[in-house]
Amino acid sequence: MPHILHIPLQAERPPPRNVYRALHANLLRWIAAVDPALAAEIHDRPVRKAFTVSALAPAPASAGWQWRVTLLDDTLLSAVVDVARVQAWLDLDGTAVPVCWAEAEVASPTYRDLLESSGSDTYLRMAFVSPTTFRAGQLDSPLPEPGAVFHSWLSHWNDFSPPNLHMSTTLLDLVRERIAIAEIRDLRTERHDLGRSSPVGFVGQVTYAITHARLLNQADVWRLNALAQYAEFCGTGRKTTQGMGQTRRLDGRY
Repeated sequence: MPHILHIPLQAERPPPRNVYRALHANLLRWIAAVDPALAAEIHDRPVRKAFTVSALAPAPASAGWQWRVTLLDDTLLSAVVDVARVQAWLDLDGTAVPVCWAEAEVASPTYRDLLESSGSDTYLRMAFVSPTTFRAGQLDSPLPEPGAVFHSWLSHWNDFSPPNLHMSTTLLDLVRERIAIAEIRDLRTERHDLGRSSPVGFVGQVTYAITHARLLNQADVWRLNALAQYAEFCGTGRKTTQGMGQTRRLDGRY
């Protein structure tokens, strides 16, 4: 099942920026401490890896920082929990930052939960909160095109959900024919500083409309809603394991 972890960190100064590579490395270090083979498998997987990391942000209710991590299968959660309780710190480019694991919050719906509770909204309001981009041949495409967005979510869903809950890729035909951009707010491009490179992606709010929804198979409408909800776990587009593509459903629950 997918998981969202909000992990408090003990610190007094503002959180550093552009430490995505270090955060990525810390998560793999935690997993490797329990299962080196699993960490190597995750590291070597070329696309659609089973986790995302966010930037560090001020904690909402206390002094300190918060780190948001998502994991797309249970084996990763058990490894992270086992190690974080013992090795309760992050190495941020040579600075050790304590982790307040006892105060961490975890949301863990099942894939079936996401599917059965998704609803039948015809307007899917999404916030892309870190630069988001898609591979287009040898180039990046920093545009919220519905086909690219839903393809990213569907590919992750089918890679990590139980086989009996997989969605047919014919759903993407429906996206091309029936999903329109209804509204864009504050959309802009930003560079995402990864040290060795700075990919350009889009950030902002996009509302996707399912047009003529009453004429569709309502099970497909529910599936589209489930994918929008799942975006909060899997992220969108490229380099989600290094802070890009962080996505929220604006009326979501996680």
